[in-house]
Amino acid sequence: MASSYSNLHPVDQILTGLVAEVIPSDAQLIADKALETISIPERSGTLLVEETRNFMGAGAGLDLERAAGASRAMIGSFDRTSQTFKAKIFSASDSIAMEDIFDSQYPGSEEARIARKVSRVLKLDREKRLADLLFNTANFNNSAAASTFDAAGAEPLSELFDLKDTIFSAAHGINPDTLIFGRKAFRALAKNPEVRGYVGDSTKGIASGNKILNDEAVLACLRDVLGITNIYVGQALRETAVAGATSSEAAIWDGKKVFMGILRGSDAVVQKSGNVKGMPVAALNLQFSNMVAGQYDALDKTRRYVWGEEVNTFHKVDSTLGHVLTGCHS
Repeated sequence: MASSYSNLHPVDQILTGLVAEVIPSDAQLIADKALETISIPERSGTLLVEETRNFMGAGAGLDLERAAGASRAMIGSFDRTSQTFKAKIFSASDSIAMEDIFDSQYPGSEEARIARKVSRVLKLDREKRLADLLFNTANFNNSAAASTFDAAGAEPLSELFDLKDTIFSAAHGINPDTLIFGRKAFRALAKNPEVRGYVGDSTKGIASGNKILNDEAVLACLRDVLGITNIYVGQALRETAVAGATSSEAAIWDGKKVFMGILRGSDAVVQKSGNVKGMPVAALNLQFSNMVAGQYDALDKTRRYVWGEEVNTFHKVDSTLGHVLTGCHS
């Protein structure tokens, strides 16, 4: 249904410099930042997974000392495995009546506006797909927080510090390099006495509870204590109501969860067959085609369509290289 003429062509003159668009910034999206992206030459292929045990030493009972003339000790070997993958096509489009394009007095082209709508839909869908992968307790090792980060006496820094050791042991001695928070869990840290106490003491009114830390102070504290540089906060909201119903927005990333794991360790090599090799990593973004867009007119020249599309898959590689902490916020 075309927009009414009065909506697109108001009687009062529109002052271009005073028009403000209520469009959230793409800077709050983290899907493009959290995972290693590997370009794949074909939509489907095989991920070759190395058996880490092959590189963890000979094991007990094998003596490498060789007597003169004796044969060398033979070390054991463990089979490598493989995983198949297929990139999926994600696409959306929108249209506008030709008459509305001509009549609109809003600044900028109507096609550019629609392109932004389509782009935003695709990006929010991408964000949701990654959140569904990383925050899913069925995909990775998981445990409940000892107490919510906003509870009296909670010690989230200590708990996250211990979680790092848990992942280190499960990941064959590899330290986690990425930490992802739902917004509520992250903001609770700003008020937590243990976190505030790390930043300052009671003489500065911090540990005593007279100050709330800003986001950068919390991030600096986490990086200093945990030694994890890649820390992201999922803050994006998305519409959850069906078209025509009252608007209802919800957080894409569950505010009660935290993910810690190895997401930036990949050193991928793409082979001609489409097979992919990678270093130990919990998940990968296997990308066949980055986001592309275009436009076309209806055959009867009554509407102009704008579309966007990307082809990729967020692929879980190893469930032991990531951990989901639940119940982090009340």
